[in-house]
Amino acid sequence: MHPTASNIGFTILIAAAVLFILYRRFRRNFGRQRLRPKRMMFRIVVLAIVCVLALASPFRTLTSDAAAAGGAGVGIALGLWALMHTRFENTADGRFFTPNGYIGMIVVALFLGRLIYRFLVIYPLMHQAVQQAAQNPQMQSSPFAAYQHSPLTVGLYFLLAGYYICYYAGVLIKSRGPAPADNKPNLIS
Repeated sequence: MHPTASNIGFTILIAAAVLFILYRRFRRNFGRQRLRPKRMMFRIVVLAIVCVLALASPFRTLTSDAAAAGGAGVGIALGLWALMHTRFENTADGRFFTPNGYIGMIVVALFLGRLIYRFLVIYPLMHQAVQQAAQNPQMQSSPFAAYQHSPLTVGLYFLLAGYYICYYAGVLIKSRGPAPADNKPNLIS
């Protein structure tokens, strides 16, 4: 299979979208951030739904379940640790928090590194399996069966999900302080 202009263009478009998402994700890990509870709740819900769907997958094995539990446990521990290193501010402009960017960046980099590795290593093998299946129509099993699940990838996803669910929930809970006071001096009458 030789690359065509449309395949190359599609690949470049996907790569540009991934780079943009990475830029936004890394930018959110550094510096003071405005507290946006609705966005955080939306992210918590989406991550939780994906976790439930992954656990309901018919491709689950005992090894992938153990990797999911281990990844979630490490992610929650990292989320709690990151929460201890987060600063909160209530100002007249709103509520802000400053995360420890390195912890979040490492968690995201681990997961994305694994996805990139899987894509670079598994993608050529999948094409080979498709070609073999096309040449041998009597193949009873799916040509992708050996490549459909990886306990390490599952564990790293649950690490990412556990981290962000715990961290965002903790930020929402810790930020429920009194509303920012006006900077006007109190006059005693």
